[in-house]
Amino acid sequence: MAGNGRRASKIAAMPLLSSPEEPVGPELPDVRPDTGDEWLPVTRRWYEDLRRSPLAQRMGIGPDWDFVLDTALLKDDFKRSRKGRAILAAEIRQREAMIGVTPKARNDLKFDAPQANDLKASSYSGSSNVISMEEARRQRRAVG
Repeated sequence: MAGNGRRASKIAAMPLLSSPEEPVGPELPDVRPDTGDEWLPVTRRWYEDLRRSPLAQRMGIGPDWDFVLDTALLKDDFKRSRKGRAILAAEIRQREAMIGVTPKARNDLKFDAPQANDLKASSYSGSSNVISMEEARRQRRAVG
């Protein structure tokens, strides 16, 4: 039934992560540890994006970053190979879901990350009756 507030209360209870000031976690090695090859630029970008994302705050211990590095190796293999890509794709999807890379994965893990300001849906900045969630929460707290 609409308007019962159940869904809204679940969303409000999700921890909201924010981007770290500095990259978190170890830097990607200069070369792949298994072959000594250079990383593909797309793999390097994925790893660095993760280190700068709100998700990085969840990576608290060394084995977390080992898992991310192993995932980077799989992604690098996926981009390089022509055979066996379906198996790699399935494993990469599972690993990224565990890390929380997609919006659905973050929802399943019961946390959310804010969207960057430059990814907003519109460049419209005129007056509107739409307010931010934070403003709505402030107003709700002020009312009681």
